Amino acid sequence: MSQSDVSRTLETISQKLIPNTDLVHPPKKAQDAQLTATIADLHVHPTIEALLHILNHDLESAHFLVRHMQAPPAVEGMLLHGILHRAEGDFNNARAWISDVADACEGYQPKHKEDGQKLDDEVAKKVGSNSSISSSLIEFVYGDDEPKSLINAVEKFRSKKKSERTDDEEGIEKRIRGEAEKVLEWCKNKFGDGVWEMRRRLGSRIARRLARSVGIWLVVVKDIGNSETRDGVGGVTARVVGVELFLLLE
Repeated sequence: MSQSDVSRTLETISQKLIPNTDLVHPPKKAQDAQLTATIADLHVHPTIEALLHILNHDLESAHFLVRHMQAPPAVEGMLLHGILHRAEGDFNNARAWISDVADACEGYQPKHKEDGQKLDDEVAKKVGSNSSISSSLIEFVYGDDEPKSLINAVEKFRSKKKSERTDDEEGIEKRIRGEAEKVLEWCKNKFGDGVWEMRRRLGSRIARRLARSVGIWLVVVKDIGNSETRDGVGGVTARVVGVELFLLLE
């Protein structure tokens, strides 16, 4: 798939998913189960992929990605971690992640702002947008709103009885969709909306290294995002999805 095809497909998927999110409620299943493989096959930057999985209500796939992005400069992945925990209903954890992102965006080590512990200069530089956007990630996504206010709103909504929820649902969901649009815009500006070049370069090489390490050989490596493997004895096949990212960041 060409860069322009990836960009168009990303746009099509995001335009399909964002207007149909229902993340004010705990997701029970993916909006479209077939999109899981389609999203992975785009090979976009992992933060964009994780966001699309969240919007598709596929929290398991999103969690598998963001667990490798837990410290600066990966503030985008840290923010998605908070959004993911909010969707799951783990509100205290969600607030903790948002606080960590806010600290990093101000140039401090997460949880050590009061101690005055600054990020290393090189790390601090990478926390920014690397583009024409001058504001921090937190400022860009939430503006003048308190970043934790959306977490609080979802928690309050879910704690109510169905008969007491009145008109809260539509307004909160609109904020969730607006948040997603801003995160996507930031990530596309920072990382691009095409194939993430690091995945393209390292995919096949790392897949073969993995195959050797576990005593299997690859019959087909069409694309590491969707590779078929077969053991050398029994002929058992399996699918390998996005292996290069996880090995790279471990």
